[in-house]
Amino acid sequence: MAFSTENSWQNAAKLTAPIFMGYLAAGIAYGILATSAGMPMWFTIAMSFTVFSGTAQYAAIPFFISGTGLVSVFLSTLLISLRFIFYTLNIRQDLPKEKLKRTLSVAYMTDENFALLSTLSPNTRRALLLKTSLLGVLYWTLATIIGIVLGDSASQYIQHLDFALPCLFAILTYEQYKTQKQWKSIFIALIAFLLAHQISNQYILLIAILLSIIAVAFLPQSFHRPKQENP
Repeated sequence: MAFSTENSWQNAAKLTAPIFMGYLAAGIAYGILATSAGMPMWFTIAMSFTVFSGTAQYAAIPFFISGTGLVSVFLSTLLISLRFIFYTLNIRQDLPKEKLKRTLSVAYMTDENFALLSTLSPNTRRALLLKTSLLGVLYWTLATIIGIVLGDSASQYIQHLDFALPCLFAILTYEQYKTQKQWKSIFIALIAFLLAHQISNQYILLIAILLSIIAVAFLPQSFHRPKQENP
C-alpha cells in the first residue's frame, strides 16, 4: 500500500509542486510576451503543448517578430533542445516499456523534471517518470493560457516573472547535489558558462551546452565516477 501511495498521481503532484510554481510564473510570462508579439493564440498554445521548452519558446518570439521563416525557428529550437537527448540517455533504463508512454516520457522531459527525477529512488523514478512529465506539460500549457488571457494588461510585471525558471532550476540543482554529492558536473557547467559568456552573449546557452558536452566527452571516465568509500 505504501508503495502504491508513494507512486500515485497525488505524490507526483506533491513532488512537482515547486515545478508548478516556477512554470506558472514563467509560462504566464511567455503567454503575455507571445501575445504582445502578435503570435496567434492557437500557435502559442500549440508551442507550449508540443515544443514544451521555455528556453526555445522564449527564443522563438524574436524570430516571429522579425518575420523569420518557420525553418529558422525550427532549427534554433532544435539546437537549444539537443541537451534533452543526454537526459534521455541517462534515464533510458527507467523509461516505460509501452511505446506511447515511452514516447510521451521522452517528449515531455525538461531540465526541471530531470533534476527532480535524479533525486528519487530507482523504483519511484520509474513509477513517476511519465506522471511527472505529463504534469509538467499540463502546468506549462495552463500557465501559457493564463498569460494569453491576461495579455498586455500584465506586461509591466514581465521583468519579475521571467526569473522564476532560473530560480527553480537553481533550487533543484542544489537538491540534486545534496542527494548525489556530485560537484563535478556543477563545476563543468560553471566553467562552460563563463567561457560562453566571453565568446558570445547572444548564443551563451547554446555555446555553454556544447562546451559542457565536449568536456564530458573528453574528460577521463575517472573524473565522472564518484569516489567509492572504503568499507
